[in-house]
Amino acid sequence: MLAAAGAEVRAVATTASEGAVRQDPVAFLRELNIEPEVRKGRTPERVRPELAFGHRGVEYRLLDVGPRDMHAWQKVLGTQFNLLFDGELHAFRPDILIAFGGLPGDVRRYERARRQGTKVVFSLRNLGYTRATDLLSEMDGILTPSRFLTDHYRNSIGVESTPLPLPMELNDEFRYERDPIFFTMINPAPEKGLMLVATLAEQLSIRRPDIPIMFIESRGSAGRLVQAGLAGGFDLRRHENLIMSPSLPQPKDIYLATRALLVPSLIQEPAGRVVAEAVLNGIPPLVSDRGGMAETCNGAGFCLPVPAEITPGRAVPVTPDIVEPWIDLMIRLEGDEEFYRRESLKARKAGEIYLPENLQPRYVEYFRSILDG
Repeated sequence: MLAAAGAEVRAVATTASEGAVRQDPVAFLRELNIEPEVRKGRTPERVRPELAFGHRGVEYRLLDVGPRDMHAWQKVLGTQFNLLFDGELHAFRPDILIAFGGLPGDVRRYERARRQGTKVVFSLRNLGYTRATDLLSEMDGILTPSRFLTDHYRNSIGVESTPLPLPMELNDEFRYERDPIFFTMINPAPEKGLMLVATLAEQLSIRRPDIPIMFIESRGSAGRLVQAGLAGGFDLRRHENLIMSPSLPQPKDIYLATRALLVPSLIQEPAGRVVAEAVLNGIPPLVSDRGGMAETCNGAGFCLPVPAEITPGRAVPVTPDIVEPWIDLMIRLEGDEEFYRRESLKARKAGEIYLPENLQPRYVEYFRSILDG
């Protein structure tokens, strides 16, 4: 988005991700029609391979960390990443460094950038920094994805930040021409509402076996969903309207056939990217009243209360009365086409806040203020 606005942008990162399945990064990039330059590992210059490529105006340098996860690479490959980072820092001499992470290696990189005269903006995307007052107070700016998260840090540790709506990838990921069939839930994990959705799936399937629900696996799997049902004394495998799908690489593959999105999260979500993706597609989201999700809906969809005692640590599915409002809405969204059309149009209108032409000027103005500050 910044590159499209005329900024010169470079990105330095690793190939580590939160995904449970290890993907070959070169093959993944080639699927996106990106042919990276591969700088081989096991040489005097580098232990692991490094990937270099340009994409949509941004120059990328990635350290291929192999099967190591989001944090394990720092101990083993921190030196190589530091060389990569410092090389870009000195050659490019950025005006602004946008970063995240609070591990010692991260902090030292921020300090080196600041000594060079670079302004450092911290991308604050979760609630994991409530003990990091010293780290956050050193930043030239802090960005959050919601007013909820900004208020949380102000009230808990007195740190100020600036909320801006989530920057979204639009390309061909989002479209209004859909075949709205499924009520879709992404990642049936405990923190995302596993024990709530298990009851929801059971009760809806009994009452309306013609309404299909699609579960997209991520950290939460089909096996965990089945086990959740068995813990409540019912077997979800007997319902033919429940479809399990492996994780899909592109958002469009999820939303093309989605009628409404189910997001019964049980944690204080900072914002909820899937909610923003849904409204961009004109898909009504049904979200729990946790964190910043109602804010991300921007007036669209439905925010449904979940009792505070329903937490991710719950060992058995919730009682049917908890999911009754969800089921009533799903039945209406399935059977009342005029109601669905209105809600879809409302979602599309709400999604305009995430369009580049509306969001880009706000980000440009913010970063200009950092440079002028």
